[in-house]
Amino acid sequence: MVQKNRYRSERRQKVRLLEKALSLRDRLFSLVALKRGLRRLRYALLVLAVLAAAGVGIYYSTIYAVDKTYSLSIDHITYDSRQHLISKEQALKILGIKGAVNLATLDAAGMEKKLEENLAIASAHIRVALPDTLHIELDERIPITYVEMESAAGTGQRTRLFMCPEGMLFPVEPEFHRNFLNVPTWYLHPTDVEALEPGEVIAENKRRPILELITASNHYDPAQIPCIREIFRPKEWKIIITLEDGTEVLMQVYDLPEQMDRLAMILEHARSTGRHASSINVIPRLNPTIIYREKGQAGENEKAEGKEKEDNRKSRSGRRRR
Repeated sequence: MVQKNRYRSERRQKVRLLEKALSLRDRLFSLVALKRGLRRLRYALLVLAVLAAAGVGIYYSTIYAVDKTYSLSIDHITYDSRQHLISKEQALKILGIKGAVNLATLDAAGMEKKLEENLAIASAHIRVALPDTLHIELDERIPITYVEMESAAGTGQRTRLFMCPEGMLFPVEPEFHRNFLNVPTWYLHPTDVEALEPGEVIAENKRRPILELITASNHYDPAQIPCIREIFRPKEWKIIITLEDGTEVLMQVYDLPEQMDRLAMILEHARSTGRHASSINVIPRLNPTIIYREKGQAGENEKAEGKEKEDNRKSRSGRRRR
């Protein structure tokens, strides 16, 4: 193969040999050597300039990226509550968020866990939408009844918790549950729950009749059936409820909607005849048992209730004056 630029390469070698034959002084001050040195210096300076520019660019890009990351704040927070029990402000208070949120230090999983540590919240979901929005979604537990041990009145150790339809027990927090403070109270037996503590779950077979009872009662206006105040379950098959007007009703755990229909008809008949039922057994489909209050007894009860309300009013007034 013919070498390319063969004559030029040979001439360059001859020039280098001639340069070596010269003295060191002549070689240093040789015009050819000077040009060659300047050319090499210019190349080296160009490489250094390119490397320096690249280094400066990388440095400032890194500084900008870090600064941008740590200054990136979430300025908008959207909030959605499925049951509308906990407000946005209350949720942010639980999280301890005040002002803008720093995206660089945001721990979405940790924030979800912190919200779900409050047993009033069934689940929480938090996500970030770039560039500056935080989305918070909550699903709260709905209180359907208070639960309290039946023996609490005798022992004096009264603990009252809420129960949701799934059987979870959780604390009563008026700031969240102000619309559920008048739900009925279910008095438990020791066999109904291992411990009356937040986080405990009542078994499905224990809570099912209570849930069916409350669901059936919610189909009626309080003018038809007064709200349920207390629920007792002395036996597995038996339920005793006390209504807000003091009427005691005996039921069984089966066919509860049908029994509520009979109760509504009995109460309507009592109102139409100007009587007040003291005790009702709605278990029999035919000829349910009804015990009516005597008119004098009803009047005495009304007087006693009126006197109690008046005493409470005076007591409150006295506290305000003090």
